[in-house]
Amino acid sequence: MQPSPNRSDTRRANRYIARAALAGLAAGTLLTVGSAPAWAGVQLYGALDNYVSYDSGGKGSSMQVGSGAGSTSRFGLTGTEDLGGGLESGFRLESGFNANNGTLQSTNTLFNREANVWLSSRRYGMFKLGRQFPTIFPLSSQVDPFALTKLSLMANAAYAASDLGGNATGIDARVANAVSYTTPDMNGFSGQFLYGFSTASASGAPAHFTGYLAQYENSQLYAGISYNVVRNDLSQATDHYGAGLSYKLGNTTVSLAYNRIVPNVASGRIATTYLIGATMPLGPHVFKLSVLERLVAGGGNHAFGALGGYDYQLSKRTALYTRVAWVANGGASALTLDSAQTSAGRDVFVTALGVTHRF
Repeated sequence: MQPSPNRSDTRRANRYIARAALAGLAAGTLLTVGSAPAWAGVQLYGALDNYVSYDSGGKGSSMQVGSGAGSTSRFGLTGTEDLGGGLESGFRLESGFNANNGTLQSTNTLFNREANVWLSSRRYGMFKLGRQFPTIFPLSSQVDPFALTKLSLMANAAYAASDLGGNATGIDARVANAVSYTTPDMNGFSGQFLYGFSTASASGAPAHFTGYLAQYENSQLYAGISYNVVRNDLSQATDHYGAGLSYKLGNTTVSLAYNRIVPNVASGRIATTYLIGATMPLGPHVFKLSVLERLVAGGGNHAFGALGGYDYQLSKRTALYTRVAWVANGGASALTLDSAQTSAGRDVFVTALGVTHRF
């Protein structure tokens, strides 16, 4: 007959079992941590922007609520992983929406702003696949005081191609099915090449977008030049040339921009745009100004625009702002802003008051 264990033996056995279980759990945890990817983390970010505006054009005036005059309303996810040896992988998914009514910026396209994955290293540069910005964007975002937002003169006038004839094609706000390479930073100098594959070409042309960018940047100066070729579904090409310069003078940043659109058909007309801009922050106050002139050769179309802005930073994430814009159309030019309805040769006036919250 086996002797029954006493209470002391039972307690010692329980303590042994508990220690063994904790040791196994600790070993399993260390193994899991050691085999987990070295993520820097996945970040959720975005902005919500709504405004009230009064628009006046050649076909009357109106008031409405809109989204995106101070900052594009959007949300996004981004993440990176350290692969070792100076190599990093990452991704970005970004969706634009209208915060005033909750609709998507692009119908049936959730991640209309960016949807891409990349590999990068400080030594060899970055290779990126997927929907991404065209090569003109890094230049434009540096020299446009209003960062290509909804009332930006550069976004609405410098890239306009609808009045150039010859099936002229405007530059894409984002390039789908794209592959790009960005060089590493070389003492402030860098470059980028982008190729966008076509998905709907009647002529069977293999590409609808090709872009090049060369730029230099330091703490005070930015300078860049860009060349882009956009093809329509008939493989007719439109050349887009861009150059920009910005320089910090104390607290004020002054910028210059040049854009030229050249349709490669005999019936096309060439548009040339010049822009001068300035941004001056004073504590929580930020003053912005841009002045633009657009000339169209052969058509008699010309336009002059001025946009002024004031932002008051309530915090690092929240700002109140106001915008006042005027576009003087000449000849057959009918450029407009916001929801203003106009006609050839008629001026447009827009004023807006809004709030932006970033997260």
